[in-house]
Amino acid sequence: SPKLVSFRGTYYQMKPQYRDICKRNIYPVPSGGGIPVGVHFTPTCNQERGHQMIIGPGATMAFAREGYKFFDVNFSELLRSLGHLGLWSFVAKNPVMSVQELYRDLNQEAFLAQARRLIPSLTSDMTEPSFAGVMAQVFDNSGTAAADFIFETGPLDGRVLHVRNAPSPACTASMAIAEEVVDKAEQAFGWAKK
Repeated sequence: SPKLVSFRGTYYQMKPQYRDICKRNIYPVPSGGGIPVGVHFTPTCNQERGHQMIIGPGATMAFAREGYKFFDVNFSELLRSLGHLGLWSFVAKNPVMSVQELYRDLNQEAFLAQARRLIPSLTSDMTEPSFAGVMAQVFDNSGTAAADFIFETGPLDGRVLHVRNAPSPACTASMAIAEEVVDKAEQAFGWAKK
């Protein structure tokens, strides 16, 4: 079965008076490293965050499955991740990016410098910390990040369907992904299409 490594994505947000700095999503050109697309601007319009402009995420290894903060550490989970050959292969192939992402997670100014590549007029006083999310990333032993969903139906005598890897844009394309999950479930459980 695929081995997972937890990655944390930290977000900042525009202070209310600056949230209209842009109106639409702004994404960078992907780095090709196989982890999320990098720091970008995303407008929100939901009950939890209201109308906001979030900036992020970064993508650095989390030291726990629930590692929403840098110093959240679960030593058994951390050792399991550090024992994964695929993680070390990935770091060896992407040493600069790996160190930069870790540094940006600890340094707001470095994080915002990445965002300024997209909006040069952005200044630190326009932003405030927002939230962090944790995602599970699958690496094969060669250090290649899985770029697609991995479905597994083995647990509980095949009565459960797990999505073992949910790469970006998982939430952005949630309806298309839901259709794929339903198709897989129909196949796995012998459901008849209506």
